[in-house]
Amino acid sequence: MRNPVCFVLASTLLCALTPGAVQAASESQQASSIKTTARTMDGGSVPLGPVQDAPRWTKRSDYSSAEDWFLKAENISPSGTNPLYFPIVPGHRHIHERPDHPDGHYRKETVVLDETEDFDLPGIGKFKTAVVQEEEYMDGVLTQRAQNWFAVDKTTNSVYAFGEVSWEINEEGKPIFEGSWRAGEPDGEGHIAGPGLLMPGTFTIGSRYLFDDHQSIALGGSENVQSGIEITVPAGTFRNCVRVREQSLQNLKDITDKIWCPGAGLAYDTSDGSLIASNQLPASNPASDVSSIGTFRNRPLSYTPPVAKVSGEQATQIALRVFEGKPTKLSIERKKGKNVYVVEVTTKDNEEKDVFVDIESGEVVGTD
Repeated sequence: MRNPVCFVLASTLLCALTPGAVQAASESQQASSIKTTARTMDGGSVPLGPVQDAPRWTKRSDYSSAEDWFLKAENISPSGTNPLYFPIVPGHRHIHERPDHPDGHYRKETVVLDETEDFDLPGIGKFKTAVVQEEEYMDGVLTQRAQNWFAVDKTTNSVYAFGEVSWEINEEGKPIFEGSWRAGEPDGEGHIAGPGLLMPGTFTIGSRYLFDDHQSIALGGSENVQSGIEITVPAGTFRNCVRVREQSLQNLKDITDKIWCPGAGLAYDTSDGSLIASNQLPASNPASDVSSIGTFRNRPLSYTPPVAKVSGEQATQIALRVFEGKPTKLSIERKKGKNVYVVEVTTKDNEEKDVFVDIESGEVVGTD
């Protein structure tokens, strides 16, 4: 188990490992860094890792939305299953990890809570959704919590999302409200937010559908791109899997591929990493043990402020040598495994760019 040192600067949670935890962290990473491989059943390759392709679809109208799905309240249930998605059943739990995340060792824990959320949507009616909680950790420290509202259409076994609420976790381990959106409420862009389709009951290559439909906070579409995949992740080897590409329609550079497998749910995600454990798996599989979920939840965090050897003004001048323009924001955050100044620059072309400057060396360690 890792013992993190965390600190907050500019309202940002930063984390590092204490010297005494280095060996434990190394052992944990080795245990969860089994190489992820994937191929098609005919021996072809499946792309893994960050998606470098240009966006194939760029507009909301490129994807189906609620008006195409014929949702009716009497068919919507807070509990159910889908051939590919994880069970929307109270008590379901699973874990993903990505040791090679640019900001450190990333872990996401997902739990279907024994709670429901009520909705009453025009044209659909009154119904209940499940509350699915996601907690994100970086280097063993809880940094974010979200509760999503999911439901299953009993007539199709399709899984839908109806919104979420999220919190950042501060240096004391306390949640600070970050934001929320709900289907049926105004989205600030003159539209009413709609539900998203997370996984259709029948997988058809080429199908495209909105997975989030809030045009100012969360707007994105999915495309079913491949089937017949075999993949090996730390939780096991799974066959007859499919690949779904998720495309943000607010930031067209934000593209994620997800591989879903019967009996396992989400096996691999280019953003969140590989499936480590799930109680959906047979008891004979060691990866069915999810007892580590919640280990760090609500734990108070001690912190030691970092020592900046480079001033904010120096960091700003360094950033302006990378992008010419006007500096608009400066903060210290944890990026690419380092404590950095994040210098936001508005370029002459009116684009917003971030430059990451190491607070100790002044080295530019990345841009965004």
